[in-house]
Amino acid sequence: MKTIPFFIPSLLASATLALSDGIPVDRGTGKIRCAHTVVSLTAEQIEETQALGTFTLTPDQWRTLRATRPSCPKRFNTVLPVTFNDCCCGVEGEYVIALSRDRIAVLMGEDSDQALRSVRWALFRSQIVTLRANERGEFYAGGTLVPFPLLLKAFATPPEGVKRDEKGKLLITEHKFGSSETGTAWLVVNLPMGAKPTDAVYESRLRQIAALADKMGLSHMLFPEGVH
Repeated sequence: MKTIPFFIPSLLASATLALSDGIPVDRGTGKIRCAHTVVSLTAEQIEETQALGTFTLTPDQWRTLRATRPSCPKRFNTVLPVTFNDCCCGVEGEYVIALSRDRIAVLMGEDSDQALRSVRWALFRSQIVTLRANERGEFYAGGTLVPFPLLLKAFATPPEGVKRDEKGKLLITEHKFGSSETGTAWLVVNLPMGAKPTDAVYESRLRQIAALADKMGLSHMLFPEGVH
């Protein structure tokens, strides 16, 4: 097994991640039942997991993980212990599995249900569905780089239990501070300062996203970075 200074790749037998059934851990052996990478935590990461319950990869860790899984988030909002035995139905976005105080397993299933679920959660959690593009024509949702095929898959079908207004426009219910509000959903695409939607690096991809947004019932607009 090849060892890299800050993490040890541990690719086990692939298994489908059934989020509603709990984390993919064999209760008899305690081993993770899908492809994953074990990351050794820095002192700052240990403090983050203990104080905030979140986990952020270092730039070097993120760069290395993305070589295998391009959609790997930089930050995970949820850290679940390896002994977690409940369902994951209430977990927002992707999670990591804490194996010990200073070792965390990052699941590596690029085409897993979890990856798609995480992107859709980042997109449709509010009435303003936001994408950010970089100068290479890549798109980020919720601060996470999303491979374009996965992004199209996320826009291919509307969220579960979708509602529409009298004009067929998508409605999203936001939950804030114990109350909820339902309103028309808008897709906002932020381009870098000085970029134009007709630039070759964006045009084709924006047309594909716009077509899916129209089909879903999303109104959409474009902004240069920093102009809102």
